[in-house]
Amino acid sequence: MDRTVEFLLKKYETKQPGEQWNINTELEYLKEYQNKQRMFILEKIINERTTKSRGTFKLHKAQKDRARYLIEHLDFYLGRTTEKQFIVMILVYVKLERNRNGKLNDYLPLLTDYGIDVQTFVRFLIKVSVYHLEN
Repeated sequence: MDRTVEFLLKKYETKQPGEQWNINTELEYLKEYQNKQRMFILEKIINERTTKSRGTFKLHKAQKDRARYLIEHLDFYLGRTTEKQFIVMILVYVKLERNRNGKLNDYLPLLTDYGIDVQTFVRFLIKVSVYHLEN
């Protein structure tokens, strides 16, 4: 059996029989798992939107990095929004943040495709601005 470096790293990052497991390591593991899932959803949404024939939704490398940073650090949720909707709102926020002439009307089709109304997006913007003020 050939044990690769990735296999061994994964083995030693996870709980082994007889190893002590406390709540802090459990929370770290859950947070890391959630971040990996969110990054997977982010890449899936970006790939979906760039291949659609209705229009392209291109992100520059700096915008992708900003979206990844926000996904890792924003801990609030908005009522009944799903992970996918939350990530789409972050993507639209990043696009509006970097574009001086950007208008919300340009991204309404994207928001409505994922079932997000304007009121929900405005609540998201308010929470993000409060986050920026506190940090």
